[in-house]
Amino acid sequence: MLKKLLLIFSFFVFTKTAYAQAFTYYPFNSVFSIATNPNKAIWVDFRFQTNTYFSSLSTEISPMFNVNKAERVKFYVGAGIKANFLNYLNTDPSKQSALEGYSLNVGMRAAPIEKIPRFQIVFELSPYANKNFDLGLFRANLGLAYVLGKKNQ
Repeated sequence: MLKKLLLIFSFFVFTKTAYAQAFTYYPFNSVFSIATNPNKAIWVDFRFQTNTYFSSLSTEISPMFNVNKAERVKFYVGAGIKANFLNYLNTDPSKQSALEGYSLNVGMRAAPIEKIPRFQIVFELSPYANKNFDLGLFRANLGLAYVLGKKNQ
């Protein structure tokens, strides 16, 4: 319970200090994302599965780094961890680890409509490996995003 409260508190601290947040939905992967300000050089992305059973609710936390300073297209790289805190409820002690896997993220956020710069299209390639590194996926994400706050925050 304490770990869950710490996670929620950390989430609110990140979003409060960011001064802008981005909401992204990846419809082909059924993933919803809340990120700190993606216009900053360093930002954090929190991803939630939306088409899953409650017992397998996975969350990804990924720090990202923008590699360019362009206004309308930002390229970024990052790494993340995938966790499922509901694994602690499993009766098998060998399966009570919250950690599920690791990912590398390479992507871009583009604002295609000049008059609406906060609306963005996001494309990302993300190799993923489970925590034992014996199973992996090569994921491709395509989504729509909206960044709250001012245009150049």
